[in-house]
Amino acid sequence: MRIKSWMTIPILLYLMVTFAFAVSQEASTYNKTSYTHYVEKSLIETGSHNYLTAIYLNYRLFDTVFEATLLFVTTAGVLYMGKKDEEIR
Repeated sequence: MRIKSWMTIPILLYLMVTFAFAVSQEASTYNKTSYTHYVEKSLIETGSHNYLTAIYLNYRLFDTVFEATLLFVTTAGVLYMGKKDEEIR
């Protein structure tokens, strides 16, 4: 089922407003507990003197790996569907 072209603008506008509202609510309730945890304990827990490296490679390693895997699988799926579409035509 194809979405009519006149419906895309209201849908995109709704999604942008919803996202902006969610981000503004999250920013207003931000606290610094995770910041203080990373600053105080990153050297002890990871052995890294660089905070960014400690967060990226130790605390968020699985998150980063799964994001890269998801990006790869999505790209492969889009390329596969594109080739199938060309074969049908």
